[in-house]
Amino acid sequence: MSSFKYSLLFILIAALCCSCEKKVPAPRTVKEAVDHAVYPYIATGANVGVIVGVVKDGDRQIFSYGEKEPGAPDPIEPTSVLEIASITKTFTAIALANMHLRGELNLDDPIEKYLPAEVKVPSFNGKKITLRHLANHTSGFPRLPSNIDDDAYNPYIGYTEQKMYEFVNGYTLDREPGSKLEYSNVGYGLLGQILSNRYKSGYEEMISHNVLRPLGLTHTTVSFTEEQMSNLVSGHHGNKPVESWSKYMANIFQGTGSLISSLNDMLTFLEANIGLVNNPLKEAISLTHQRTFTHNGDHQDGIGLGWTLVAYDQKNYIWKNGGNGGYTSFIGFDESSKTGVVILSNSSLNPDPFQTQMGFEILRAINGKL
Repeated sequence: MSSFKYSLLFILIAALCCSCEKKVPAPRTVKEAVDHAVYPYIATGANVGVIVGVVKDGDRQIFSYGEKEPGAPDPIEPTSVLEIASITKTFTAIALANMHLRGELNLDDPIEKYLPAEVKVPSFNGKKITLRHLANHTSGFPRLPSNIDDDAYNPYIGYTEQKMYEFVNGYTLDREPGSKLEYSNVGYGLLGQILSNRYKSGYEEMISHNVLRPLGLTHTTVSFTEEQMSNLVSGHHGNKPVESWSKYMANIFQGTGSLISSLNDMLTFLEANIGLVNNPLKEAISLTHQRTFTHNGDHQDGIGLGWTLVAYDQKNYIWKNGGNGGYTSFIGFDESSKTGVVILSNSSLNPDPFQTQMGFEILRAINGKL
């Protein structure tokens, strides 16, 4: 059994042991709620460092645990830069919604309208894949293309636009688009490429124009600039430093998971999504929160554009998680109570569900009687 599997086994055993202990008192403060959710994952070695931001009653509270580097005393800071991985998809979806509202495209346009003529997009029974299908993971495309090396540590290195188009040309749908949810990095790679083509730029300039600059997110980028590098926290698998994934993503995959950001910027993004601040993207953001497909699964009962929807305790939560090599992330919120949480971690040892469980434990606690 690999060391990775041993680590997961240890974490699962620890979780089971904790479940057998005497029930701990309910948290009385936001700090207690976050401590209860995060400490088990730090104690078991599931994360090197974790930083959590909570928005409640109009205020931000920030809590940092663990370390930037194993054995170093410095914690992750609110200005530290980490990869947010698949949370990037929510930014791509907002850009799509913004361009739709400006009349530059339509959510129900077939994607072949915006791709080169040599790309033959598959259809099923005459039903075509639309931009909406890409944005809500119902296109029928798989998670990853078959011509990518998904056994490689970083499967995105060297994967080009041409390779993606070759995959699309040879792919056959087995169902109608819009009929079933299947999480697809292929879909969001194509969506980011289409929006970039429409804007006549690369993904970074397109997303900056449509989302980052309007929201004042000055430390959220695709580029690893000199300033970003000075604040960048290295990613880890367990205690081992690992190379970045997003740094090597070509434009064809940038829409799916390329953004790097700080907790401060992500809290600004959170506040925009829960309506705490006036911003020019209010209508576009709201459009991404609207249910476009119903699907029952783990922590979900529907999906908007980029965002997952779920109801708990008479609250309607909207959320997204992410995981690149070396990093995991979570953002979730309830618009009605204007509460939310962001979690950024510099470790990918724990699978996405662990980070999501942590996020929901905090969300449900801060929406209780605290």
